[in-house]
Amino acid sequence: MPLTDAQHEQVLDLVYATAEVLGQEMRPSVGMLMAEDLSGYPFDEICRALARCRAELHGKLTLAAIIERLPSANAHLTGNEAWALALHSTDEQETVVWTPEIARAFAVAKPVLAGGDKVGARMSFLAAYERELEAVKAEGRQPEWVVSLGHDPQRREIVLNDAVSAGKLPAPKVAHLLAPPDKPVTEEGKQQRKRVVSHLRELINKPADQKAEQRREAREREEARRRELLAQAGVPLTVMGGR
Repeated sequence: MPLTDAQHEQVLDLVYATAEVLGQEMRPSVGMLMAEDLSGYPFDEICRALARCRAELHGKLTLAAIIERLPSANAHLTGNEAWALALHSTDEQETVVWTPEIARAFAVAKPVLAGGDKVGARMSFLAAYERELEAVKAEGRQPEWVVSLGHDPQRREIVLNDAVSAGKLPAPKVAHLLAPPDKPVTEEGKQQRKRVVSHLRELINKPADQKAEQRREAREREEARRRELLAQAGVPLTVMGGR
């Protein structure tokens, strides 16, 4: 959010004081322009950046030196960082968290990359990305992180959780993209699981039980047939050991 009038006056005073500490005489018009250009950044960041300038600079105070020390002014990825991230998007399994600027710059480079010229694609990407960043920084806009989902659910969870931890994405925004957490097993669920396991065990053992029953019936039929043949031959069963 923009600075209040009181904060703007404090920033102006700090700019003059920092220039004086560095041995620089600053015209009022220059100080006012610096304070105005800094007004789109958080007040606390400006104060810390000016403190670093007083501790680290050995020459004149410049707007570039102040902005270089503002975290929110340098939240966008560098060209090489953005290129490395963009390359991940060529893998359909990989989930990528990037900015619209990276996506548009990669759209420019993708045809060159598809032609097999990786060096040329990188150069095209860096040039396009630099143009994108110039427009964004001129408007003072912070990175807008968006998700390009890949097919691998495990990689998706890792990438999205990393983005949340890094403060790129709020947790509620990615919750619907992640697999739901495992629910605790209730007592009813345990009983149902036992019934399912018992039923599966019966199905597995049933063929063996049937074969055992078939073998028993076959032996009984064989024994009955043997007795019948002995009876027809007039041989007493006691002769055969009572069988």
